[in-house]
Amino acid sequence: MAQLIVHNADIQTQNSKQPTAQAFAVYEGRFIAIGSNEEVLRLKQANTELIEAGGNTVLPGFIDAHIHIWKVGNLKTFLLDLRGVGSIAEMQDRLSDFIRQNPGDGWIQARGFNEANMKEQRLPDKSDLDKITNNRPLWVIRTCAHIGIANSQAMAMAGITAKSHIPPGGEMRTGGDGLPNGIFTETALGLIANSIPPYSAGDYARMIYAAEDELLQYGITSATDPAVMPDLLACYRQLEQQNKLRVRVNAFPVRVPDGSDEILPLPQLYHSDKLIVNTVKFFADGGLSGMTAAMNRPYKNSASTGVLRLTEDFFYPIAKQAAEAGFRIATHAIGDKAIDVVLHVYEKVFALGCKGLRIEHLGLPSVEHLTTMGGTGTHCVSQSIFLNELGKNFAIYLDDERLQRVYPYASVLKAGINLAFSSDAPVVKDFNPINGIKTALNRKDAAGNTIGSNESISLQEAIYAYTLGAAKANGNQNEVGSVELGKKADFIFLNKKLPHNIADNDDVHVTATYINGVPLRPTP
Repeated sequence: MAQLIVHNADIQTQNSKQPTAQAFAVYEGRFIAIGSNEEVLRLKQANTELIEAGGNTVLPGFIDAHIHIWKVGNLKTFLLDLRGVGSIAEMQDRLSDFIRQNPGDGWIQARGFNEANMKEQRLPDKSDLDKITNNRPLWVIRTCAHIGIANSQAMAMAGITAKSHIPPGGEMRTGGDGLPNGIFTETALGLIANSIPPYSAGDYARMIYAAEDELLQYGITSATDPAVMPDLLACYRQLEQQNKLRVRVNAFPVRVPDGSDEILPLPQLYHSDKLIVNTVKFFADGGLSGMTAAMNRPYKNSASTGVLRLTEDFFYPIAKQAAEAGFRIATHAIGDKAIDVVLHVYEKVFALGCKGLRIEHLGLPSVEHLTTMGGTGTHCVSQSIFLNELGKNFAIYLDDERLQRVYPYASVLKAGINLAFSSDAPVVKDFNPINGIKTALNRKDAAGNTIGSNESISLQEAIYAYTLGAAKANGNQNEVGSVELGKKADFIFLNKKLPHNIADNDDVHVTATYINGVPLRPTP
């Protein structure tokens, strides 16, 4: 019996054994038949729902393999969104307005500035924030979330002095007077953040619901939240048990929180229809767009080589512990120095039998790195949309040789590495997978400049990276990621039949999103 049949469709299944089809049938949330219109329509019964797709493309649901779900929602609920500000003065004006709209004496938080897009071409510091308010604590996070700026009141409430202990893998920058200037990077962000009152379970739920609305709009049926603290994990578990999660969530508990030398205990492995907890997360460095990714040689026009957050001696024992407990391992590593450390550890845990290894981002791998990744089955979980939104930063901070091989997707695939796409939102504002796919093809920044044209990939390769490639990186490719018999019926309708390539100005968008065969956005 078929409860739902989709027919007259251009179904791009992502299953290599059956790449295309005209129709499929769904029963109890799973695909039970895939083939021609004639074959599948034979399953029609009196109460079967029929959807005639008009020849438009139907895809498996998109999977964003690295998106901070609650933080996306936080910018829609509690935080001021500063993405797109063009100057420190504009940032100050917007913060002043936000403070007037939120009276009281509590913390004011904002996120999203990018100094490369600001008139002053520099990071703000405490003096800039003190001009906004000197009687309320103010904490402003850069778009990458690897750099934060505190005003004097925030530092006073956090007990910050020139003698404050800086955790390994972080910086508390100082001014010409030798005193903290309000700029904190990497693990040192926790020196301020740990003094901010925590969110409640209800707050987290509100953020998650707000994010889900946009995820579903873009056809994202599964999302990996790659940095989850225990209180957020408890909220995800509660929402899942109450059947309130709409999108499938793969939650990655953090082992080493910012601002602390503490190693958090391993959580319980967990797997249900809407929630997976099977991977733990580490951070090896920062980001390229703010020059905190750890490099073997300095950034352009700088003596800085970024910030290395992990050493091999520290990382290996806790990675080994996680692997022996059955967890997969995901590590943020962007610069080549950080990738060195991560892969040395990965080779050791792979030899112990750990097969679920991922590197998140993988900004500047060497040929040797890619060979090692291929040999250890390490997945590359990366963000093509960075090239568009952060490409200007890359051009400022990277010499031409590195700029031409940053985020090298063609080389990753050539090395036989599974490629999974994602957005890392809210590091970027645009997490529409269609635009991530376009950028993987054209590799253009927001101004139209091409970055590393030789690393462009095909439309089919990009779609695969947002579907089955992402499912493989998550370890649940037997359940989702393709239109395939027995798999969960997660699929999306597009507004047209996809051509062999997508031009930058092509209007391609999702018209309907289904999870377990149930529409969570309007039917086509």
